[in-house]
Amino acid sequence: MPSGKAYATRGPKPVRALKEVGLTPTLIAEAPTTDGVIATLRREDLRGHRVGLTLYSEPNPVLVKFLEDSGATVDTVMPYVYAPAADADRILQLIEQMNRKEIDAIVFTSSPQVDRLYEVAAERGQSEALRTGLTKTRVAAVGPVVADNLRGRGARVDLCPEQGFVMKNLVQMIKRALEWHA
Repeated sequence: MPSGKAYATRGPKPVRALKEVGLTPTLIAEAPTTDGVIATLRREDLRGHRVGLTLYSEPNPVLVKFLEDSGATVDTVMPYVYAPAADADRILQLIEQMNRKEIDAIVFTSSPQVDRLYEVAAERGQSEALRTGLTKTRVAAVGPVVADNLRGRGARVDLCPEQGFVMKNLVQMIKRALEWHA
C-alpha cells in the first residue's frame, strides 16, 4: 500500500463521491463487487495497515476475513441501512401482476430490493407465485451483485450490463429489449 492514507473504491459512484470532497482514489476495484475489491487488494501488502471499510446495509464477512487474513486491522462503519420501505400489499400486487403477464419488465437496482421482495413473498406464503411470476417477466439487474442475488435465489436474469453498472446503461438495455420484443 502507498505510504500515508490510501483510498480504494468499489465502483464509479465512490470515485465521484471521493472527488467531490477533494480526495483522489488510490485503488479502483477491477470490478465493482466484493471479488473485484479482493482481486485488486490482493496485489497490495496490507500487513500492519488499518482499513476503514464502509458497508451498505449488511456486513461483508468475506471482505473482512480477506482483510484480516492479509494482516490488516479492519474498522467497519455502516453509514446507512436500507429500511424495508416497500409496502407488503403492493409487493403482493406486483407478484399477482407478473403472474397475469401485466408487467413487461421488473428492474432491480439494489440487493435490498431483491431481499425485500423475497422476504414478503415468504412471509405471505407467495414464494411459488413469485418464482412463477418472475418466469413470466423480463428481469433486469443493475449489476453483478444484484444479478448474483437473484440467481442465488433461482431467478433468471435477462438483462444486466456487463460493465458500467449505472442506471443509464441498464435503462438503455431495457429499452432495446422492449423495442425488440414489441
